[in-house]
Amino acid sequence: MPEIKAKILRFNPGQDKEPYFQDYSVEVDRSVTVHELLTIIHKDYDGTLAYRQFKCYKGMCATCMVRFNGKVVKGCATPVEPGSEITIEPASGGEVVRDLVVNFKAM
Repeated sequence: MPEIKAKILRFNPGQDKEPYFQDYSVEVDRSVTVHELLTIIHKDYDGTLAYRQFKCYKGMCATCMVRFNGKVVKGCATPVEPGSEITIEPASGGEVVRDLVVNFKAM
């Protein structure tokens, strides 16, 4: 089965001295959104991954914003194809609460 190779920036301010990247190889049989990929990783590979799990399913609320291959995108509306190698980081412009969760109101 094809895979998506995802490199995700992890950081837990209560435990980690510095952010670090963690690699995941996720088997998929179709195109998925960034948000779906994060949900698969959280559910099937690593329950410690923190990300905004709520999404509006319409690409309107922007709660799922992440930096995808260097560009800030809405995770619920950004497709990832099988066979891709990607990097996911927290969106800039706020304080990283943990992993991909950002508090934009803190700034």
